[in-house]
Amino acid sequence: MTHSLEQIAQLEHSKEFARLHQKFHQFNPLKVLRVDQFEIRHSNILAWLLDPNETHQLGSFFLKKLLTRLVMRAENEEKGESIDFLSFLYSSFHDAEVSREVKTHTNRMIDLLVHVPSQKLVLVIENKFHAGESDGQLMDYLAYAKGEFQEPGYTVLPIFLTLANEEPSDNSYLLLGYEDVLEIIEQQLEFSKETTADAIYDFLSFYIEVLKEQLVHDVESVELALTVYEENKNAIDFLFLSQNDNFKKQAVYKGLYKQLAKLDDSEKAALRKIYGAKKKTIDFVFNIGGNVIREAFLDFVKEAAMPQEAYTAHIRFPHFILPDWFDFQEILGEPASVYWLGQAFIIWFERQVGERLKVTVEVGPIPYEERLRLLTELEKRGVSFQQSGKQEGKRYTRIYTAWTDVGDWASKQEVLKSMFVLYDAPELNDLFRKIADSVEAMSDDEEAVLVEREVVSFKRERATFSPQAFRQFCEAQGINEDERKYHYRSPSFILPSFSRLKERFGETRINWWWQNGPFLIWFEQLRDGRLKLVLELGPLYGEKRVSLIEELEAYGLEFKPASKQKTAKYTRLFTNTKVIDDWQDDSRVADMMTRLYEDPKLQEVLQIIEMISLEKSGI
Repeated sequence: MTHSLEQIAQLEHSKEFARLHQKFHQFNPLKVLRVDQFEIRHSNILAWLLDPNETHQLGSFFLKKLLTRLVMRAENEEKGESIDFLSFLYSSFHDAEVSREVKTHTNRMIDLLVHVPSQKLVLVIENKFHAGESDGQLMDYLAYAKGEFQEPGYTVLPIFLTLANEEPSDNSYLLLGYEDVLEIIEQQLEFSKETTADAIYDFLSFYIEVLKEQLVHDVESVELALTVYEENKNAIDFLFLSQNDNFKKQAVYKGLYKQLAKLDDSEKAALRKIYGAKKKTIDFVFNIGGNVIREAFLDFVKEAAMPQEAYTAHIRFPHFILPDWFDFQEILGEPASVYWLGQAFIIWFERQVGERLKVTVEVGPIPYEERLRLLTELEKRGVSFQQSGKQEGKRYTRIYTAWTDVGDWASKQEVLKSMFVLYDAPELNDLFRKIADSVEAMSDDEEAVLVEREVVSFKRERATFSPQAFRQFCEAQGINEDERKYHYRSPSFILPSFSRLKERFGETRINWWWQNGPFLIWFEQLRDGRLKLVLELGPLYGEKRVSLIEELEAYGLEFKPASKQKTAKYTRLFTNTKVIDDWQDDSRVADMMTRLYEDPKLQEVLQIIEMISLEKSGI
């Protein structure tokens, strides 16, 4: 056990582990009372918050905000269409009655029932903090409530409140998550601190910390845990598995369990003592660091060759966009509020009940005019979504969801394989093409001509650029063989002006493509079916790079400050795309390459580069 003891000793000296342990062991009376462990105690707190006449002195703030959250969630769009939420939000809830553990006729217990007589409104809330559903219980609760409140004009809202955004078995239930509860309370404390009694403020602050630990919304704790696990993986695994036998069937841990089985009684007692003193911290680090969906996602983005700015490896909702969607921002605008990666679209994976993996594509809160045009264009191309998504004020519209079964959630490779099953699906890649078509139609500012297209599945290994089309383009433009380089994914070329500037400014400080010069133009076949052209300034030596940029600026080209730092590597001077209807038609592809190359904006930049190259060359 000597080697493991050395690793455990190293863990004891980890500053990050000590900080994390301190965070988890700050005084919190709710954790002393073990509120965080029992669903019934969360229901008690929710009942207290929902009752306008309770001692929190917040009136109907929480109840109204909860109704607002139901409206905002994309999953509830279709379910809430017949409900007049607006009338509820601007009404008095002074007479709200909140009941706990209401017994139905079948002797089942409804967690929370809220009755507002003046509004003829009833909320049936099933609270699932950790436990799962029982067969038929949701249907039973709803039938009971409708039977008890049969008077004309009554609205019964069934709500399924969960910790992990699990979907209810009964589709009539509206979905609500504990992250919604967390945000409502945080908003109250942020904007009403001065008017909230100290005792109430402290109590709600303690409850916020409980929810953050359960939801893992505490970014600092997650980052600390990931650092600790990366630097002390063997020690964490050894300590955790020494006291937890439920991972024995996982092949990855068989070696450690064999090692543990050889320990004598005194060594086992020592491990029990160490683990017992730091149990919560060790459990947290193990669960965060060994999170299968996150680890699989990191392999997914690596294999899919996604740049770091195009994804976030969130432990519950790892998300990404196609890198080329960054180019859409000029046409679609930026989201009006903080939204995932700050672009118009987002794609995310999540684990679902029933051992399934789900992928979702969503349009976010971009400016309404652009949002309406985008959704209209998508709809023309057969993309379906809830029609309420076109209404002004709507912020989130889901345009694609799909699921696949995961054979073994303990296996990173199985989860990774399932991610690519969803990502490579013809239906999703068809959506990518339709998104590209729609945005291009918006950029052309003319009515799009819809044509029937064969659905093409862009497998990772089949994204091959036609050499014949590239040769046709180069011959038509007079680009010599020594000025071009065919690559199956990204054929590229240079111009004589680029070579002249290479003589003046030298080669790049690191190997860059095949010619190591200051500029390069290349084409690329994108995953969504578009053809892309890029003109880029490469990683020249710092002072020479800055000097070249200053000359370009003198002719009116604009650069961001980051591009003028001596450590900067790559700066794109021009990029544009065209949708290709048929990648097998070499003449069509070559024609689109020509159209991109002859773009007036690109030719203006190339003319400036040409003039600079001639100024001091004596030509």
